[in-house]
Amino acid sequence: MRDLWNWVENKAFNPRKPEEKEKWLSCFHKFLFKIWGIEPDWSKPVKYGNFWCSDQIYDGRELKLETLSLKPLRDSEIGFSYCINKVDEGFSVRLFYSRGCFQIDCDTTYLFEFTNDLNPNINVKEITKEAVEQVIKKRINHPALHTHLKREDGGDDYHHLRIGFATNNPFVILYQIAFQIIDYQKEDSKMKEEEVGRLTKILYSNRNRPEISAGILFSR
Repeated sequence: MRDLWNWVENKAFNPRKPEEKEKWLSCFHKFLFKIWGIEPDWSKPVKYGNFWCSDQIYDGRELKLETLSLKPLRDSEIGFSYCINKVDEGFSVRLFYSRGCFQIDCDTTYLFEFTNDLNPNINVKEITKEAVEQVIKKRINHPALHTHLKREDGGDDYHHLRIGFATNNPFVILYQIAFQIIDYQKEDSKMKEEEVGRLTKILYSNRNRPEISAGILFSR
């Protein structure tokens, strides 16, 4: 299962060149508003020096996460923002919730506990559509290591939201959060099931390609 996920990550969530990374993020922005069912405000990430950002304010010294536009609805109680270093892919992702927020940072100057195998030992001919679907469910829909949005009293309004963070890949983090926010008020979401099916079909249909472009990955 781990090798299969490494295969998925390298094929769909690992753009190599700077222009490919920027294209991935641009397609991702458009994709967000499609899966959330609203009209997009913009189609490209904001550039600040060596950073790609969702919609940030930059004062020349540090990024201030003071604005938020990646929300399923204008009056939504949940949403997120991000900032990715173009050079080393260190990143900061902040998930906002009506009762607070939490932030995931990846500092690439330190030892990272979870690494992705760039050359997974897997035979493409043996990959089944069912196996691809299962690995997406286990890594995107319900990752083993995840966090919940908790209230101060210890309860949680949306226990079915599971934000995984066991990766140093910002593109996996962004997609996984976007997936979790789909139809977030429902525990059993048909929209989430449809997205799992869409991604499974794309990965399986393009399994013989060396990589899947952002245009294909986020096509709907």
